[in-house]
Amino acid sequence: MAGWTINRLAKRQQAPRAMAAASRGAARGQLPIQADPLTLAEMLALKSAELSGRLAPLDDGERPRLTSPHLVASNTSQDMQLSRIVELEIIPRLMLMHSAQPLQDRPPLPPLTLTTEHVHTLARLAAEGDADSASSYVRALLDAGASQEQVFLDLLAPCARWMGEMWEEDRYDFSQVTIGLWRLQRVLHEQGSRFNQVARPDADSHRALLAAVPGAQHTFGVVMAAEFFSRAGWDVECEPKADWTDLRSRLTGNWFDMFGLSIATGDSIPHVASAILDMREASANRDLFVMVGGPMAGELANLAALCGADAMASEACSAVEAANAGVSSVRPA
Repeated sequence: MAGWTINRLAKRQQAPRAMAAASRGAARGQLPIQADPLTLAEMLALKSAELSGRLAPLDDGERPRLTSPHLVASNTSQDMQLSRIVELEIIPRLMLMHSAQPLQDRPPLPPLTLTTEHVHTLARLAAEGDADSASSYVRALLDAGASQEQVFLDLLAPCARWMGEMWEEDRYDFSQVTIGLWRLQRVLHEQGSRFNQVARPDADSHRALLAAVPGAQHTFGVVMAAEFFSRAGWDVECEPKADWTDLRSRLTGNWFDMFGLSIATGDSIPHVASAILDMREASANRDLFVMVGGPMAGELANLAALCGADAMASEACSAVEAANAGVSSVRPA
């Protein structure tokens, strides 16, 4: 390596004499002697020096000093030489490097199992954190390998239930639960808009009216169910804050294949049974399929019978399956 450096320096020291010989040869009509081509590093250094010489102010009578005979050549010849270096040296080396180490697709992330700790963390962030804490946490879980299906079923729904339990145990007050559920609903809409399996309703799509028992304080489950029905191709109207009169009017003036009602407390069941009977009588669809769900569906196995409904479901996925089967059995071909 040391010998190579000395030889290169010796050649550089001979360059002025070579240039002088080239000038004398040109005067005699002889072919000029070709100087050794510059390396890429040397050429870039000289380009930088030349540019600095152009931009730096010169004293009166001072002319730019050429530190290398290669700068005598025109800019065009320098650019051509630089292009040749790129073409003949750099590109082949890059091709060899990539052929020796081919690019590989990034392996998929292993699936992430969502646990009770994830649910409790999200609940604390939603109820006690800032406005974006819950959304940021969910996005981080998705980036770590969780699927959107897991987020809906194994994170958001259990989180809403657990916040309700915290309220019943007086560990969260009403305002904390309200704010927390509102933030969960923001996450739900944010992720629902990104679902790549959402089917657009068409003329043959089933129509559903989803609601909560009027007066219910927290209606996150109804919104969750609406997202899943929409994803399955249903044409959904979600009215979580409507009263009985509004719901009756909606069923009278529009055709719905299914009416779904979320029930949160046991003391409302007698009133719900009476209201469902009234909804059937007022409905434009005489074969209206009625389903009940919500927190009470997880506590009472006979909730549908108690309310006079056709079916019940405690989770969004099972609700869609039951509604599809029930509507198909009563809808005329």
